[in-house]
Amino acid sequence: MAADDEHAAVAVIRVWREAGAEPGALRARLTQTVDADAPGWEERVAAGEDGILDAVRAWLREVAAR
Repeated sequence: MAADDEHAAVAVIRVWREAGAEPGALRARLTQTVDADAPGWEERVAAGEDGILDAVRAWLREVAAR
């Protein structure tokens, strides 16, 4: 891949457990873009390990499709 063909995507994942929540009851906010050179970031929220992983997988599919 030539340097001109390079494509960068970014995701920042913040994960927390709310006070009083059961162990393993995670929540997350994903701040992401599929094109680091273009303006505009999207935010997604997810709950639980499966939901968080699904959100990350969806972002990865978007990146791979570009």
